[in-house]
Amino acid sequence: MSESKLSIPAPRRDRPPLKVNVFAAMQHANTQLVPLFPYLHRGAIVPGGATFRGGPTADYGHFFHQNTQDEVVLTFAAEGALLVTGQVFVGGRLHGVNSFLKKEKDPAGYSVMMITQLQAEAGPQTEAIAMNCEKCKEQVFIREFDATPPEHGTETEHPFVTLMYSATVLQEYNSSETLRTCAKCGHVNRPFPIAAWGWEQYATQSETVARGKADLMAASRPAAPVTATATAA
Repeated sequence: MSESKLSIPAPRRDRPPLKVNVFAAMQHANTQLVPLFPYLHRGAIVPGGATFRGGPTADYGHFFHQNTQDEVVLTFAAEGALLVTGQVFVGGRLHGVNSFLKKEKDPAGYSVMMITQLQAEAGPQTEAIAMNCEKCKEQVFIREFDATPPEHGTETEHPFVTLMYSATVLQEYNSSETLRTCAKCGHVNRPFPIAAWGWEQYATQSETVARGKADLMAASRPAAPVTATATAA
Protein backbone atom coordinates (compact mmCIF):
# COMPACT_ATOMS: atom_id res chain seq x y z
CA MET A 1 0.00 0.00 0.00
CA SER A 2 1.37 3.41 -0.95
CA GLU A 3 2.30 5.98 1.66
CA SER A 4 -0.40 8.35 0.35
CA LYS A 5 -3.12 5.81 1.17
CA LEU A 6 -1.82 5.49 4.72
CA SER A 7 -1.62 9.21 5.41
CA ILE A 8 -4.31 10.95 7.45
CA PRO A 9 -5.53 14.20 5.92
CA ALA A 10 -5.19 17.40 7.92
CA PRO A 11 -8.30 18.31 9.96
CA ARG A 12 -10.74 20.86 8.59
CA ARG A 13 -10.19 24.39 9.86
CA ASP A 14 -13.70 24.45 11.33
CA ARG A 15 -13.13 21.13 13.16
CA PRO A 16 -9.78 21.50 14.94
CA PRO A 17 -8.53 18.63 17.14
CA LEU A 18 -9.61 19.05 20.76
CA LYS A 19 -8.83 17.28 24.02
CA VAL A 20 -10.94 16.97 27.17
CA ASN A 21 -10.33 15.46 30.59
CA VAL A 22 -13.48 13.45 31.29
CA PHE A 23 -13.23 13.98 35.07
CA ALA A 24 -12.94 17.77 34.67
CA ALA A 25 -15.77 17.82 32.14
CA MET A 26 -18.15 15.84 34.33
CA GLN A 27 -17.45 18.09 37.31
CA HIS A 28 -19.30 20.84 35.42
CA ALA A 29 -21.81 18.71 33.49
CA ASN A 30 -25.52 19.50 33.73
CA THR A 31 -26.76 16.23 32.23
CA GLN A 32 -26.01 12.56 31.71
CA LEU A 33 -24.47 11.70 28.33
CA VAL A 34 -23.17 15.24 27.92
CA PRO A 35 -21.16 15.50 24.66
CA LEU A 36 -17.49 16.02 25.51
CA PHE A 37 -16.78 17.66 22.15
CA PRO A 38 -18.96 19.99 20.06
CA TYR A 39 -18.91 17.94 16.86
CA LEU A 40 -22.23 16.24 16.06
CA HIS A 41 -22.11 16.24 12.23
CA ARG A 42 -22.55 13.25 9.94
CA GLY A 43 -19.92 10.59 10.53
CA ALA A 44 -18.79 12.14 13.82
CA ILE A 45 -17.74 10.04 16.78
CA VAL A 46 -19.53 11.55 19.80
CA PRO A 47 -18.10 10.65 23.23
CA GLY A 48 -20.59 11.46 25.98
CA GLY A 49 -19.73 11.64 29.67
CA ALA A 50 -21.93 10.24 32.43
CA THR A 51 -21.48 10.08 36.18
CA PHE A 52 -23.71 8.46 38.79
CA ARG A 53 -23.54 8.59 42.58
CA GLY A 54 -25.49 6.60 45.12
CA GLY A 55 -27.20 8.12 48.15
CA PRO A 56 -30.31 8.01 50.35
CA THR A 57 -32.41 9.85 47.76
CA ALA A 58 -30.77 8.46 44.60
CA ASP A 59 -33.30 7.14 42.07
CA TYR A 60 -32.35 6.85 38.39
CA GLY A 61 -35.01 4.45 37.18
CA HIS A 62 -34.59 2.18 34.18
CA PHE A 63 -35.43 2.64 30.52
CA PHE A 64 -34.47 1.15 27.16
CA HIS A 65 -32.68 3.00 24.38
CA GLN A 66 -32.57 1.93 20.77
CA ASN A 67 -30.15 3.32 18.19
CA THR A 68 -29.53 2.33 14.60
CA GLN A 69 -25.85 3.17 15.19
CA ASP A 70 -23.39 1.50 17.57
CA GLU A 71 -22.54 2.75 21.06
CA VAL A 72 -19.40 1.88 23.04
CA VAL A 73 -19.15 2.20 26.84
CA LEU A 74 -15.85 2.82 28.65
CA THR A 75 -15.78 2.90 32.46
CA PHE A 76 -13.10 5.30 33.69
CA ALA A 77 -13.73 4.66 37.38
CA ALA A 78 -16.35 2.87 39.47
CA GLU A 79 -17.03 1.51 42.95
CA GLY A 80 -20.05 -0.54 44.00
CA ALA A 81 -21.19 -0.70 40.39
CA LEU A 82 -22.00 -3.49 37.94
CA LEU A 83 -19.19 -2.12 35.76
CA VAL A 84 -15.55 -2.07 36.87
CA THR A 85 -12.81 0.47 36.23
CA GLY A 86 -11.40 0.04 32.73
CA GLN A 87 -14.28 -2.09 31.43
CA VAL A 88 -15.20 -1.59 27.78
CA PHE A 89 -18.18 -3.06 25.97
CA VAL A 90 -20.31 -2.47 22.90
CA GLY A 91 -23.98 -2.03 23.72
CA GLY A 92 -26.69 -3.72 21.69
CA ARG A 93 -28.72 -1.66 19.26
CA LEU A 94 -31.50 -2.02 21.88
CA HIS A 95 -30.10 -1.81 25.40
CA GLY A 96 -31.21 -1.14 28.95
CA VAL A 97 -30.05 2.06 30.64
CA ASN A 98 -29.77 2.74 34.36
CA SER A 99 -27.16 3.91 36.88
CA PHE A 100 -25.36 0.52 36.86
CA LEU A 101 -25.00 0.91 40.63
CA LYS A 102 -25.51 -2.28 42.65
CA LYS A 103 -27.19 -0.36 45.49
CA GLU A 104 -28.40 3.11 44.53
CA LYS A 105 -28.98 4.05 48.19
CA ASP A 106 -25.32 3.41 49.08
CA PRO A 107 -23.47 6.77 49.10
CA ALA A 108 -20.15 4.99 48.49
CA GLY A 109 -21.26 3.73 45.10
CA TYR A 110 -20.36 5.75 42.00
CA SER A 111 -19.29 5.51 38.37
CA VAL A 112 -17.68 7.80 35.79
CA MET A 113 -18.24 6.57 32.25
CA MET A 114 -17.96 7.60 28.64
CA ILE A 115 -20.57 6.39 26.17
CA THR A 116 -19.40 6.96 22.61
CA GLN A 117 -22.18 7.20 20.07
CA LEU A 118 -21.68 7.16 16.31
CA GLN A 119 -23.40 9.55 13.93
CA ALA A 120 -24.62 8.04 10.67
CA GLU A 121 -22.36 8.80 7.72
CA ALA A 122 -25.27 8.61 5.26
CA GLY A 123 -29.00 8.01 5.29
CA PRO A 124 -31.37 8.31 8.23
CA GLN A 125 -30.53 7.58 11.86
CA THR A 126 -33.29 6.54 14.23
CA GLU A 127 -33.45 6.26 18.01
CA ALA A 128 -36.19 5.22 20.39
CA ILE A 129 -37.00 5.31 24.11
CA ALA A 130 -38.98 2.43 25.62
CA MET A 131 -40.30 1.50 29.05
CA ASN A 132 -41.05 -1.99 30.38
CA CYS A 133 -43.54 -2.87 33.09
CA GLU A 134 -41.97 -2.88 36.56
CA LYS A 135 -44.08 -5.92 37.48
CA CYS A 136 -44.20 -8.27 34.50
CA LYS A 137 -41.44 -6.74 32.28
CA GLU A 138 -43.74 -6.41 29.26
CA GLN A 139 -43.07 -3.37 27.11
CA VAL A 140 -45.65 -0.71 27.96
CA PHE A 141 -44.39 2.29 26.00
CA ILE A 142 -42.09 3.14 23.09
CA ARG A 143 -41.48 6.25 21.03
CA GLU A 144 -39.20 6.41 18.00
CA PHE A 145 -37.64 9.68 16.87
CA ASP A 146 -35.50 10.95 14.01
CA ALA A 147 -31.88 11.34 15.11
CA THR A 148 -30.36 11.96 11.68
CA PRO A 149 -27.32 14.19 12.27
CA PRO A 150 -26.82 17.54 10.54
CA GLU A 151 -24.37 17.71 7.65
CA HIS A 152 -22.42 20.47 9.39
CA GLY A 153 -22.54 22.56 12.52
CA THR A 154 -21.73 22.05 16.17
CA GLU A 155 -23.65 21.38 19.37
CA THR A 156 -24.42 25.07 19.84
CA GLU A 157 -26.37 25.13 16.58
CA HIS A 158 -27.69 21.57 16.87
CA PRO A 159 -28.14 20.37 20.49
CA PHE A 160 -27.66 16.63 20.96
CA VAL A 161 -30.88 15.06 19.68
CA THR A 162 -30.64 12.06 22.03
CA LEU A 163 -30.92 14.31 25.08
CA MET A 164 -33.52 16.71 23.69
CA TYR A 165 -35.93 13.95 22.63
CA SER A 166 -35.35 11.71 25.66
CA ALA A 167 -36.72 14.45 27.89
CA THR A 168 -39.69 15.10 25.60
CA VAL A 169 -40.57 11.43 25.18
CA LEU A 170 -40.46 10.63 28.89
CA GLN A 171 -42.42 13.78 29.76
CA GLU A 172 -45.17 12.33 27.56
CA TYR A 173 -44.89 8.98 29.36
CA ASN A 174 -45.07 10.62 32.79
CA SER A 175 -48.05 12.79 31.90
CA SER A 176 -50.44 9.91 31.19
CA GLU A 177 -51.44 7.14 33.60
CA THR A 178 -52.92 5.35 30.60
CA LEU A 179 -49.50 5.21 28.89
CA ARG A 180 -47.96 3.87 32.11
CA THR A 181 -50.57 1.13 32.55
CA CYS A 182 -49.46 -2.33 31.44
CA ALA A 183 -51.89 -3.89 28.97
CA LYS A 184 -50.80 -7.38 30.05
CA CYS A 185 -50.98 -7.30 33.86
CA GLY A 186 -52.77 -3.99 34.55
CA HIS A 187 -49.97 -2.58 36.72
CA VAL A 188 -49.75 1.23 36.76
CA ASN A 189 -46.06 2.06 36.51
CA ARG A 190 -44.62 5.01 38.37
CA PRO A 191 -43.44 8.11 36.50
CA PHE A 192 -39.83 8.01 35.32
CA PRO A 193 -37.42 10.20 37.40
CA ILE A 194 -36.40 12.51 34.53
CA ALA A 195 -34.85 15.15 36.79
CA ALA A 196 -32.15 12.73 37.96
CA TRP A 197 -30.74 12.61 34.41
CA GLY A 198 -30.55 16.36 33.78
CA TRP A 199 -32.01 16.23 30.27
CA GLU A 200 -34.54 19.00 30.94
CA GLN A 201 -31.78 21.25 32.26
CA TYR A 202 -29.72 20.54 29.14
CA ALA A 203 -32.68 21.37 26.90
CA THR A 204 -33.41 24.62 28.75
CA GLN A 205 -29.80 25.76 28.69
CA SER A 206 -29.43 24.79 25.02
CA GLU A 207 -32.46 26.89 24.12
CA THR A 208 -31.16 29.80 26.21
CA VAL A 209 -27.73 29.65 24.57
CA ALA A 210 -29.22 29.51 21.07
CA ARG A 211 -31.42 32.52 21.83
CA GLY A 212 -28.52 34.42 23.34
CA LYS A 213 -26.26 33.72 20.38
CA ALA A 214 -28.94 34.87 17.93
CA ASP A 215 -29.55 38.07 19.92
CA LEU A 216 -25.82 38.79 20.10
CA MET A 217 -25.41 38.32 16.36
CA ALA A 218 -28.38 40.61 15.73
CA ALA A 219 -26.91 43.29 18.01
CA SER A 220 -23.57 43.13 16.21
CA ARG A 221 -25.07 43.97 12.83
CA PRO A 222 -24.69 47.59 11.70
CA ALA A 223 -27.78 49.66 12.34
CA ALA A 224 -29.74 50.75 9.31
CA PRO A 225 -28.87 54.33 8.28
CA VAL A 226 -31.35 56.99 9.36
CA THR A 227 -32.58 59.11 6.49
CA ALA A 228 -34.13 62.52 6.98
CA THR A 229 -37.56 63.11 5.49
CA ALA A 230 -38.80 66.50 4.39
CA THR A 231 -42.06 67.76 5.76
CA ALA A 232 -44.26 70.42 4.23
CA ALA A 233 -44.33 73.73 6.08
